[in-house]
Amino acid sequence: MNPLTPAERERRAKWLKVGGVVLMTTAVSGFFMGLLQTRSQLNLTVPLQLVTDARDLTEVPPGSVPIAVSYAKQDWLREGSNAQWRNDLAKLIQPPPPPGPLQPATDEQRAQALHQRELRRAYDGAPPVVPHPITQESSASCLACHGPGLVVKDKTASKVSHAHFSSCTQCHVPGNGPQLQPSETTLLAEFGEGNTFHGIASHGKGTRAWPGAPPTVPHPTQMRSDCMSCHGPTGLAGLRTSHPERQQCVQCHVPTQPGLPIGIFTALSSWASKEETKEGADE
Repeated sequence: MNPLTPAERERRAKWLKVGGVVLMTTAVSGFFMGLLQTRSQLNLTVPLQLVTDARDLTEVPPGSVPIAVSYAKQDWLREGSNAQWRNDLAKLIQPPPPPGPLQPATDEQRAQALHQRELRRAYDGAPPVVPHPITQESSASCLACHGPGLVVKDKTASKVSHAHFSSCTQCHVPGNGPQLQPSETTLLAEFGEGNTFHGIASHGKGTRAWPGAPPTVPHPTQMRSDCMSCHGPTGLAGLRTSHPERQQCVQCHVPTQPGLPIGIFTALSSWASKEETKEGADE
């Protein structure tokens, strides 16, 4: 290794001095900049009070401070992340009524509507079964849709045709039947063997006093006080009236069966005749 010449040693010493000055300046500048950024804003000449003076306290109105509750009692629907979310079926936008006068339903549409009604009833006039899952705790969940009658997408919840009662499932049973154990289901099936029950068929169309006269009501009106439930805009297409704006239906359409269905009286009369014949044979 060749030794450095005096000129090279002098040049290296000069650069080392310059580098040392730069490093020293940078270190000193960083030190003082750090002191400026971390300096406390408190005036050390004023003593720090850890307790607020009673004269500075203000009275808090009662009820303005929320009370801490346990986790189990916390209402997350009202105060959680979805506190501003509301589920109100009454605010669903309903399809507007068709413009202009409505045309009476055709015989084909009416037959299709009657067939659809038969699928959910034990006989004509029986309470329809519930075709969807339900909760049997309160009637409020039923009336949310069936109270006013709502159209949700391609499904129509028909309006209740009678006064509102507290227990809907007393008459309207779930369509999938009772949730029984396998042994109970087998016993129920054996009990129902040989059942030849045939429900009452539809009464058909109402009669007219003359061509063009208002047709009579061919079915009983008990528990059917709201005609718009079936014949209104939310009813089946084959049963909708052409003039839903009218208010008093029975002013023109008089019932032909104001009481019980005539089939019941026929069945009772037939049963009474058989009993009389049986008693005569025993004598």
